[in-house]
Amino acid sequence: MPTRYGVFGGTFDPPHIGHLALAQEVHARLALERVWFVPTNTPPHKQGHAISPAADRLAMVEQAIAGDARFAVSTVELERPGPSYTVDTLRQLRAEWGADVWLCFIVGWDMLASLPQWHDAPGVVAALDQLAAVHRPGFEADPAALDSLEATLPGLRAKLTLLPAPQLDLASSELRQRVASGLPIRYLVPDAVNAYIAERSLYR
Repeated sequence: MPTRYGVFGGTFDPPHIGHLALAQEVHARLALERVWFVPTNTPPHKQGHAISPAADRLAMVEQAIAGDARFAVSTVELERPGPSYTVDTLRQLRAEWGADVWLCFIVGWDMLASLPQWHDAPGVVAALDQLAAVHRPGFEADPAALDSLEATLPGLRAKLTLLPAPQLDLASSELRQRVASGLPIRYLVPDAVNAYIAERSLYR
């Protein structure tokens, strides 16, 4: 059996329990050996938006997943200059891990509709073995939309898996706003991440 890896990208500013629960669900349902968290360097869809320094976001991810052998972090996007395009990341990871690795890319259902607008979307589909779209609060899988996606990106449907997951309606932007407003985020992020945010005075 090939090594089965999941790739979970994001700004993780900050990483929260929703991220961890989602990664855990995909790991279990798809029998993955490991889920790799990939903090983005320069997210193309957030250009012009302020994000925390890469070193802080990487440190928070490392602390969030510490001690859990199911999870690991990859710094490929942080080490690569320019916009963090998913297609480049998948190709780079494929080159590093080898052609025999079974590679699953993880997204929320809410991201599916925008997939055709991604940089080299056909290349993204070609570079992965499976696309795991995880149920997110407020978003439903529309069969007509899935048919439209297949028409735009032939071959996607065969690689697409829609997965249920615990519905934790959390967003990193909301957590940043809570910190800025002096509200607690304990129990919404791992304790180590909460401590790191306080120590570094992030989001204030």
